[in-house]
Amino acid sequence: MSKTLITLIFSLVVASAIGQKLWQKQGFKPPPSVCYASDKTEKVFIPPPAGVLNLLKSAEKKSDIIVNYSLFPTEAIKAFEHAVSIWEGLIESPVPIYIQANWRPQGQNILGSCAPADFVKDFEGAPRKNIYYPVALAEKITATELTGPDQPDMVADFNEDIIWYFGIDGKTPRLRYDFVTVVLHEIGHGLGFTGFFYVENQSGEYSWLDLGDASSFDRLVENLNGDQLINTSVFANPSALLKDALVSNMLYANSPVVLADDENRPRLFAPSEWDNGSSIYHLNDATYPSGTINSLMTHSMGKGEAIHDPGPLTMGIMADMGWKSMYIDFAPPKDKELLETIPFEVKITSDYLLDTAQLFVVLSTDSFATPPDSLPLLVNEAGLFEVQWIPPTGTETVQYYISAEDEKSRVFNKPSEAPLEFFTLNFGPDTEKPVIWHEPITYFFDTGNNLRISAQADDNLGVDTVYVEYSVNGAEQLTFGLAHDSATTYSAIFPFENNLLNDGDEIAYNVVARDASVAQNTRILPVESKFSFKVEKMYAPIAGYINNFDNTTADFILTDFDVFTADGFENGALHSPHPYPSPEEDNEEFNFSTILKYPIILNENASMTFDEIVLVEPGDEDTFFGDFGFWDYVIAEGSKDKGETWLPLTDGYDSREYTTWESSYNDSISGINSTTKGSPEWFINREIDMLENGNFSVGDTVIIRFRLYSDPYAHGWGWAIDNLRVQSPVSVSQPVLSPGNILVYPNPFSKSFRVLTEPEKPVEELQFDVFNMYGQKIQSVLLHYVDAPVTTEIEIGNGMSGIYFLVVKENGRQVFTKKIIHN
Repeated sequence: MSKTLITLIFSLVVASAIGQKLWQKQGFKPPPSVCYASDKTEKVFIPPPAGVLNLLKSAEKKSDIIVNYSLFPTEAIKAFEHAVSIWEGLIESPVPIYIQANWRPQGQNILGSCAPADFVKDFEGAPRKNIYYPVALAEKITATELTGPDQPDMVADFNEDIIWYFGIDGKTPRLRYDFVTVVLHEIGHGLGFTGFFYVENQSGEYSWLDLGDASSFDRLVENLNGDQLINTSVFANPSALLKDALVSNMLYANSPVVLADDENRPRLFAPSEWDNGSSIYHLNDATYPSGTINSLMTHSMGKGEAIHDPGPLTMGIMADMGWKSMYIDFAPPKDKELLETIPFEVKITSDYLLDTAQLFVVLSTDSFATPPDSLPLLVNEAGLFEVQWIPPTGTETVQYYISAEDEKSRVFNKPSEAPLEFFTLNFGPDTEKPVIWHEPITYFFDTGNNLRISAQADDNLGVDTVYVEYSVNGAEQLTFGLAHDSATTYSAIFPFENNLLNDGDEIAYNVVARDASVAQNTRILPVESKFSFKVEKMYAPIAGYINNFDNTTADFILTDFDVFTADGFENGALHSPHPYPSPEEDNEEFNFSTILKYPIILNENASMTFDEIVLVEPGDEDTFFGDFGFWDYVIAEGSKDKGETWLPLTDGYDSREYTTWESSYNDSISGINSTTKGSPEWFINREIDMLENGNFSVGDTVIIRFRLYSDPYAHGWGWAIDNLRVQSPVSVSQPVLSPGNILVYPNPFSKSFRVLTEPEKPVEELQFDVFNMYGQKIQSVLLHYVDAPVTTEIEIGNGMSGIYFLVVKENGRQVFTKKIIHN
């Protein structure tokens, strides 16, 4: 039973969002499938299917494909949109499909390339277990947006150096390549005509994140004898035998839809020499030559060849990948203490017509070791399929699954891997305790609001009651029940009176679930202790705030951050966890935050300054806050509604903000994590105009928080904040340069070293002095009016080896010292 609940929670998480994946950190990605330019002239035109032509005329479509164009000429966009409209008339999806299309130089004889931006497995409703589906297909099956418009579902590149024909009429000149045809072809790859097979060192393999990972296309690939290539009892992975099959020129797609339409098995392109990006994931050119209805997805395209129809074989293969699927919605009945009639009720939705004579509940009492019994499912008044089962006298347990067949003779089961996996129904006295899942409350920020607690509970027999036992500062309070919100979710509001709570009060609690059995089995969470959290009262609003963090403070909520003097630092600061963790699991994330409990009333000079060190994972090159590929970040945020919603005070940023931080982060990498520890000489002052981005206005009362976002993989030392001033300007002018604005390298050095200076504002005079260990100045460099990053090389010449000291002065004021070593 506990496994069932964990699976449910995991499925909900997977279906909620697609975030960063491990392969994105490791730099591994399957090569995109490519379409080659043939030198042959193949003057032919195959128009779109008749049904699609009718949809084009009526402006109707079955899906919505949205394209983001990069550097595309206008005439190419028109042709691209025509190809898109053909696919929109062929495939159905309730979720928009996003394409990133790039107009770029390509390799010689390459017309274009395309690949899914991501793959997903084991989501709710996945047709098969442990099979990776391209994200656009996973979204269609789940009817859920997994990525959104900021992350494309596929990425396609088209060769800007090709002599293209951009017309949509199929009248392609003999010496030009038809752009509509190539776009249709590449979108086919992005929709799933791709996978993870490859040949390396005379060995055939398939893998993605792990050896043995296979795509929804790979699952269909078989040899002449019908042996599935991912069947490891026939083809070990990796193996020379698998390599021989991959280059055998005799591979096929096992497509029940194609066979049901009286076609032969589709033959795949498997040349005797492995061609990365071309082998396997195309139809065979010899079997489906240019000008035939199934030639679109062959590996090359001739001049003058205009194929505007994917063809029945391609559409059949895509149907069997999952673009035509079946959805079995079924809530397994709970265990029973007494034998009674069991109702099985199933909702079945199918992209093809159901074969209503082939819908069953399949039962066994020996885990399907012997032939099972089958109960036919019949439609009821509500349009659902049901059957009533009377268990025979003496029945203690039964295993079962749901089986349904469509008009193409395809069988779908629930669970998908039945009969290897199945549901179990038990009869008799129940001794199993309920299972509880609960995210502990870490603090209560009391702004006059209510505190809601929620938990998930499940039981093999059914949950009777979920309630909370709690105390305030050790004084026990009356228990309170949680309402049943949905299938396994329960919630309620803590019944305490806020005005009787004080800042720092400690609330301890347990979550208790009792099942519906005669024994009333009960589970308490946690088992041996209690969860606890503190009350954090919002203080009265103020006009300004100052803190140097040299002493502990109650002004901040410090469940994630803390105030202390870190190793190597002389004074206290506000610190994130060092190092901060990452979830180490696809699609998960952590957020670490600290909140200033004093709201600030913004004035016309609403400014916040602080010194900081930021050693968090840098994003990809040329990515900005909000982009996919902008990985971990830190951000200052504000709330005008007492913490209900938060808006940026300024954009988030990472270690790339300053060279000192980025180079320090990358100085020491272990695996994919940075092990560099922060140093006080890397502090840099930041000033934030709290009115600048328009989220806040003069007179707003704003709560401020600092937040560190950690994505699934890779992390570093974290964030340190010191000398915070909010609407409290200093009385004397501060230097422009902080120690972290200055980077000295290499150190040690031989004849010379460099100093990179990154001023935030113009500096009238910048001086670099080098002293030997006796205090004698041996070198001096003076720069005038520095208003941008500048690198200064300083030569020591034939100076003696040993220790030297660099002193940096800003307008005559010393702002930086550094010990340097001359080899």
